[in-house]
Amino acid sequence: MKIAVPADYFFHRIIESSLYDIQQQTGKKPNPNQLKGFSFKRKNANGTMSTMTITAYQPDKKYAYHMHTGRNDYDVAYNVESLGNEQMRLTYEETIEGKSASVNANNYVSGFLVGWVRKRRFKKMKRQMESDYIQQESHKS
Repeated sequence: MKIAVPADYFFHRIIESSLYDIQQQTGKKPNPNQLKGFSFKRKNANGTMSTMTITAYQPDKKYAYHMHTGRNDYDVAYNVESLGNEQMRLTYEETIEGKSASVNANNYVSGFLVGWVRKRRFKKMKRQMESDYIQQESHKS
């Protein structure tokens, strides 16, 4: 997905969100350079607990994490590529591995609906970030 904001702006927003989540869950405030390898327990919206481990942190390029729940292991990566001229490309990757064959089958079936919802959510996030960036820049002038 192409987004009309600089790569560093987008990346900063993703990292801010991650740092906020860490602080809310643990009370700790790591600096971004301490993120790779950082692991913490997280209470999910549905009340279940998961373990999050940040697996990659390359400023303005890549942010990735592994999340372990009782049923699934998720690997998520945000790959950011600057296209210059206040443009960037985001590549989002996610893999899910279930604890059993039946969980994997359920993941496969529900994946279609979840994928559609996720795509809509990303489009909404894109519009919001572009709008926020334009507002921020107009206040600088």
